[in-house]
Amino acid sequence: MGTVILKTKCIATVIAVVATVAGYNAPASANGIPGSRSEERAATSPAISYLLGEMRKENRIRVVYRDFGDGSTLYTQRAVLNPAGVHPVMDEAAPSPYGVTCIHVAWPLNSLDWNGFMFVTGRLAGGSTTPELDFGQYNTGFDLRGATKLTFKARGKTGRERIKFYMGGLGGTTEPYHDSEQVFLAGDDGFVTLTSEWKEYTINLQQADLSRIGCGFAWVTSQQENRELQTLEFDLDEIVYHFETERRDPLFLRSYGLLPMNDGRSFINNFAYVYDNALLAIAMIKSGHVEYARQIADALAYCVMHDRYYEPGPLRNAYANGSPVSFPGWLSPRGGEFAMLPGFYNREAATWYEDRYAVSLNTGVMAWAIEALLTVFDETGTPEYLNASVMMADYILENYRTADSPGGFTGGEEGWEGQTEKLTYKSTEHNIDLISACLHLYRILNETGAQEAGKYLTAAREARDFVLAMYEKGCFYTGTGVDGITVNRGNRPLDTNTWAILTLTGDSEADGRWDPEEVYAYIERTFKVGDGVDYNQDCDGEWYEGTAQLAVVAALMGKTAEYERLMHNLNAAAEADGSICSASIDGLTTGFESLIATEGGGTVAIPWVYDHRVSLASTTWLAFAQLNINPYFVSSETVALIDSALKLYPNPADGECALAGLRTGDTVSLHDLNGRLYMNRRASGEIESLDTGRLQAGIYLLNVSNKLETHTLKVVVRH
Repeated sequence: MGTVILKTKCIATVIAVVATVAGYNAPASANGIPGSRSEERAATSPAISYLLGEMRKENRIRVVYRDFGDGSTLYTQRAVLNPAGVHPVMDEAAPSPYGVTCIHVAWPLNSLDWNGFMFVTGRLAGGSTTPELDFGQYNTGFDLRGATKLTFKARGKTGRERIKFYMGGLGGTTEPYHDSEQVFLAGDDGFVTLTSEWKEYTINLQQADLSRIGCGFAWVTSQQENRELQTLEFDLDEIVYHFETERRDPLFLRSYGLLPMNDGRSFINNFAYVYDNALLAIAMIKSGHVEYARQIADALAYCVMHDRYYEPGPLRNAYANGSPVSFPGWLSPRGGEFAMLPGFYNREAATWYEDRYAVSLNTGVMAWAIEALLTVFDETGTPEYLNASVMMADYILENYRTADSPGGFTGGEEGWEGQTEKLTYKSTEHNIDLISACLHLYRILNETGAQEAGKYLTAAREARDFVLAMYEKGCFYTGTGVDGITVNRGNRPLDTNTWAILTLTGDSEADGRWDPEEVYAYIERTFKVGDGVDYNQDCDGEWYEGTAQLAVVAALMGKTAEYERLMHNLNAAAEADGSICSASIDGLTTGFESLIATEGGGTVAIPWVYDHRVSLASTTWLAFAQLNINPYFVSSETVALIDSALKLYPNPADGECALAGLRTGDTVSLHDLNGRLYMNRRASGEIESLDTGRLQAGIYLLNVSNKLETHTLKVVVRH
């Protein structure tokens, strides 16, 4: 036994001493993130600042039209104002300098003709796949109270086009659910003469009653107002309601930067992947921005409870960006409101297409959603987050658990509802995610005395045993083939290795069955590209998300020089606004394929690649790296309390603390309640000097572990 001296200018006081023997550690409850740290963390992380900016922007607007297929669009249906007349043609996917698309209107003018369009919500009857127009017979309007103005951009082809613009007015005053207001853009006789250059216009809504608005925007004109023209042509874009204060509705952020419509991959412009947004929720909590984390958690919980097909339990892989809550008057085949899925409207075929992967169920994706919801639950205590997590976990345990060696959980199921195919392979990555999610769920339920808590601890152990079965000579392989048994040693992804370190480090039951130093060395040998890493072993470019993951690993393992090298590389690659792209090149290969639907009803496999395009997941991992945060579940409190010889003796006179009970070779680590690591090293002798003089006042967790047991001390540092 020896003594460790903690040299500090603060006074450390022991709150509790707890330990585990040959078992899982459960994490500390995040009972509070010090408010003083929130702005400090945002200020020291450009990535967090970017993410906050994106959420705040979305909270202050509601979209009528921004880009073709944008998932945040509220008013998706078009009602022609003069059905008997010659209809104008509106191309809603014309190129634009704002975003990627605008609306181009072309209308051959006939004598005394008039026409226009209303942008409305419409109605979707239960069981229908085609929305129908509603002119106030049903309660389909949005509550837009709090909006102060409606802005839009417009330009005419000649600069002489005269148009009348307004919002509201649906149903006049006679229909049972008519709009609560109608407001026109001020102009000569109500008409505005457009310029040939883009110009922004504003409809003032300060005094308007916006409690029910079914017509979000409209335009109307006539041949008489445009007598000098043979054809009326003009463009519209960025039709948006603005709010002075942020609305905190359920929210998903778009996963990738926009692609132009002529790019074959633009169909995912409105995709909000669950994995990416789960990371975002964790990042918001860890950086102290609880209300923003709530928005993502609210969206996740809503989707669990309101699927259009499944009973509450599973979660799809992606949803439409914006709020997932279905529009007023839109019903699922089950007859209720539903979570909005992403997709793409093919104008030539007049058909809405959905992506096979997006609508599918993925074990790892749901595990990340569970971890996100529980992380927010720890801070807020919101029961809906815990309930949704239990439902997802139970769905996984009931449907994807296996008993054959080496155990573990299969990948989920893929395809459209009613015709899904079970995925029989087992993914190391998915099972890593389940270790964290199930252990986190166990800790919360065990604290309440819930009888079913133990099954999640068992599930975590089964997932961990599978992960360790995939380990060989420093490498965690990708998983198994479709038989669920044969190890897939071919394509080797980086994240099975980085995530294994983040999840298994400090797990006493895994000690001796893997070596983190060996894994780190394998990563360096296999994936290195310049000062970063690739997704897989072909090293055809740098995968920035993976480089950020490795930076978090380097910080966890106390590799300061490696961490600084990786961070210098990442910060240099980041955009000026704090975001970062997925990869250093377009078409960075992963070695895997994705199945996409064909118009004939079949599927075709295409390479799964990453592009040099701003990515939500990469930016969030960059935030974790900048703040030294492990987004996985961090061990701290114990499953069973035992007496411990480990003692911490504070000395108020000189601020030093003596840690007694240490053994040579023990791993000593220190982190705060947010998971931010300050120290991680192996004791090289009976006495170790640890400088903690830069710690701020607050609560910290000091872990001392070896192959037999882990001891945790909860410490308060006071100035």
